[in-house]
Amino acid sequence: LKARQGVFNGKRFEYFKGKRGIDAILKEDYAKVTKGDKAPTNREEAFNVLNDLGKFGFILRVDRGEAIGGKGSPRILQPNPVQEVKEDGYYMWIWEGSQVKLYMGAAALVAVVLAGVLFPLWPNFLRLGVWYLSIAVLCLVGVFFGIAIVRLILYVITYPVLPRGFWIFPNLFEDVGIVESFIPLYGFDPVKEKKSKKRS
Repeated sequence: LKARQGVFNGKRFEYFKGKRGIDAILKEDYAKVTKGDKAPTNREEAFNVLNDLGKFGFILRVDRGEAIGGKGSPRILQPNPVQEVKEDGYYMWIWEGSQVKLYMGAAALVAVVLAGVLFPLWPNFLRLGVWYLSIAVLCLVGVFFGIAIVRLILYVITYPVLPRGFWIFPNLFEDVGIVESFIPLYGFDPVKEKKSKKRS
């Protein structure tokens, strides 16, 4: 089932047309995932399945509004007061699946906050370890900024002298991995292609 992106209450949701939903239920892919249950064989049975999805809170009938940012962008969705299944209606998925990961992330966040609040009660060796770790991180940040400043100074000095600007660690700010950021050790500005003059 090919779903589209819409915006409902400031959040993005997927929605589909009723006709496409019924067609998807009648496909063989749906029959494969129905474990032991009888798969719908006609449009009326598929209609009932889609209706049950609405009753149990899996989908919500909505009306489409205008697009947010022009053609191709998500449309604004508004709930339809008449919650019934129609082939020309639009339906939004409101079931977001298992929330176990979300709950685990929230619990981990609360645990981190509590650990930070209770920092004065930590054993001395843990507090000492955190202090060393923070100093190490600050040193790394300082080294990074130092390299950035040195490479900029070298570039400014060599730019008027050399035909191309000289950089140390030319990939330092590129979208690459940590190791690749420091490879190669030095480099030059790319050669500028001269625009060929058109003959009149």
